[in-house]
Amino acid sequence: MVGYMLTNEGIARFRKRRMSVKAEVVSMEGYEIIDYLYEHGGATLEEISDHTGLSHGQVMEKLLSFMNRGLVEGSA
Repeated sequence: MVGYMLTNEGIARFRKRRMSVKAEVVSMEGYEIIDYLYEHGGATLEEISDHTGLSHGQVMEKLLSFMNRGLVEGSA
C-alpha cells in the first residue's frame, strides 16, 4: 500500500504558514490534506479521502501538485 507524507521542506513550509495569520492558512488550497499529513505523519489515499470528503481523484490531483512542489512524497 502506498502512503504519502510531507517532506522535510513540506513540514518546514507548512509549520511557517500555520503560524501565520489563520485566514491566510485556511485559504491555501489543499490545506486540509497538508494539515492531515502534518498531524498524522503520513496517510494513505483512502485515509486522506475519508478525512477530507474529497474523491480519490481530487486528492490525487492535489497530492501530485504537492509532490511536484517538493512538499509531499510517496512512501511504500
